[in-house]
Amino acid sequence: MTLDVIDRFLAQAAAHPDHPALMTGGREVNYVALERRVRGIANVLASVRKPRVLIALPPSLDAYASLLAAGLVGGYHTPVNLAAPVAKLRMIAEALGPDVIVGTPDTLSDLRQASPTAMLVNASTIGDDSLFTGTGTRHQLAYTIFTSGSTGLPKGVVVSRRALNHYVDWLSTFDIAHGDRVSQQPNLGFDISMTDIFGALCYGGALCPLERDVDRMTPALFIARHGVTVWNSTPSAISLMMRARQLTSANLRSVRLFNFCGEPLLKEHLDAIFSARPDVRVQNTYGPTEATISMTALELTAAGYEDACSSSVAIGDPIPGMDYHLVGGADADQGELVITGPQLAEGYWGDSEKTRAVFRATGNGERGYFTGDWMEHVDGHVYFRERIDFQVKIRGHRVELDEVAAAIRSCGWPVACVFKRGEALAAVVEDLPGRYFDEADLKRALGDHIEAHAVPERLVQIAHMPRNENDKLDRQAAARWFEANA
Repeated sequence: MTLDVIDRFLAQAAAHPDHPALMTGGREVNYVALERRVRGIANVLASVRKPRVLIALPPSLDAYASLLAAGLVGGYHTPVNLAAPVAKLRMIAEALGPDVIVGTPDTLSDLRQASPTAMLVNASTIGDDSLFTGTGTRHQLAYTIFTSGSTGLPKGVVVSRRALNHYVDWLSTFDIAHGDRVSQQPNLGFDISMTDIFGALCYGGALCPLERDVDRMTPALFIARHGVTVWNSTPSAISLMMRARQLTSANLRSVRLFNFCGEPLLKEHLDAIFSARPDVRVQNTYGPTEATISMTALELTAAGYEDACSSSVAIGDPIPGMDYHLVGGADADQGELVITGPQLAEGYWGDSEKTRAVFRATGNGERGYFTGDWMEHVDGHVYFRERIDFQVKIRGHRVELDEVAAAIRSCGWPVACVFKRGEALAAVVEDLPGRYFDEADLKRALGDHIEAHAVPERLVQIAHMPRNENDKLDRQAAARWFEANA
């Protein structure tokens, strides 16, 4: 039987009270201290029945304790990224209508008007003298994560406790145990942070959040300084390490597992990792927020990873209990990826129309999530090719923007954003230290990889490619920069 995530955490705290659970604020917090903090905050939250809890805190003891406390008292949580614009945070609060907002004085002030009926809780004022006792109750829901919607309005993905429990059960394959130090690199409003939080705290590891901006910009140095053994992030973090020339065996010597999710992993990333650490375990996973973080996995080794590399690294096989298939392609080996299984989200918060549009019955009658990701099956592997809405027509020809970006990468420029501009394509290419960029030379090189109509009409170099609040490449911001500077 799959265990509940809160029960897993309480079991770890009971069995290993003195083991480190969290490295935060320059100090080590053990499991008994974390549980005490959870129960102190839970005592306040329990005054509301089945509370819907918005957590507006930076990565910290109180943030993680609030998240666990919400689940302990029979509620569910919505963490937000405090680096996001205040206007976006207010839209989330207004859409969610939380029963409780746990935050700092500043964040509570920012969100007060957006959610006037919510109980406002300044986490720093909660003491540990009155503690919630027992193991609490279990709400049907685990969390609601708000992602960026295509209209600019945040889109709330509602994830059940059953879905999260199924995913965390699979996280046992990470073999996290006492002595492991698990990174927490994504912001709290990005769902892959749940991998770190529950992966560490449900299995006895110590969670190590990147609390400072300088750590986020130099993650390899953070790994070395804190002795991180399990690193989980989007592949963009590896791009940062490569750019800073800090992806070295000395900096990465403590790592035993790299796990990636959230965007395509590239061969260039694996080349750099295995060059520094040929013995390290690397895993690529795939999964939209709507399928509870990730639902495939592919183990990669220094000896054989090139067999799983095309324009990006293969997404791997479904984890136990989950499945996928391709629909709408010219043949069975290509099409939109449709996911089925117990990790599917309940739908979108307050938007039944959008929910019905993408969560619907498959050909065999199962409930499926239609991802909008176009995939291709080649030589035993499935590869991400393009978002369906990133396919454009240029002079009557259908062009996949990511295919053009992959061609640019094959010409030696690993970070590029491609977009349609008028009746042609344009691209922004990130600078490589010590390498000269020549637009004409790159166009000629691209002619050996893609058709003439797919070669961008303009290619412009940028010092640092724009990334969004979840550290993914921001295509729209790159296009705006192009219009202002090209």
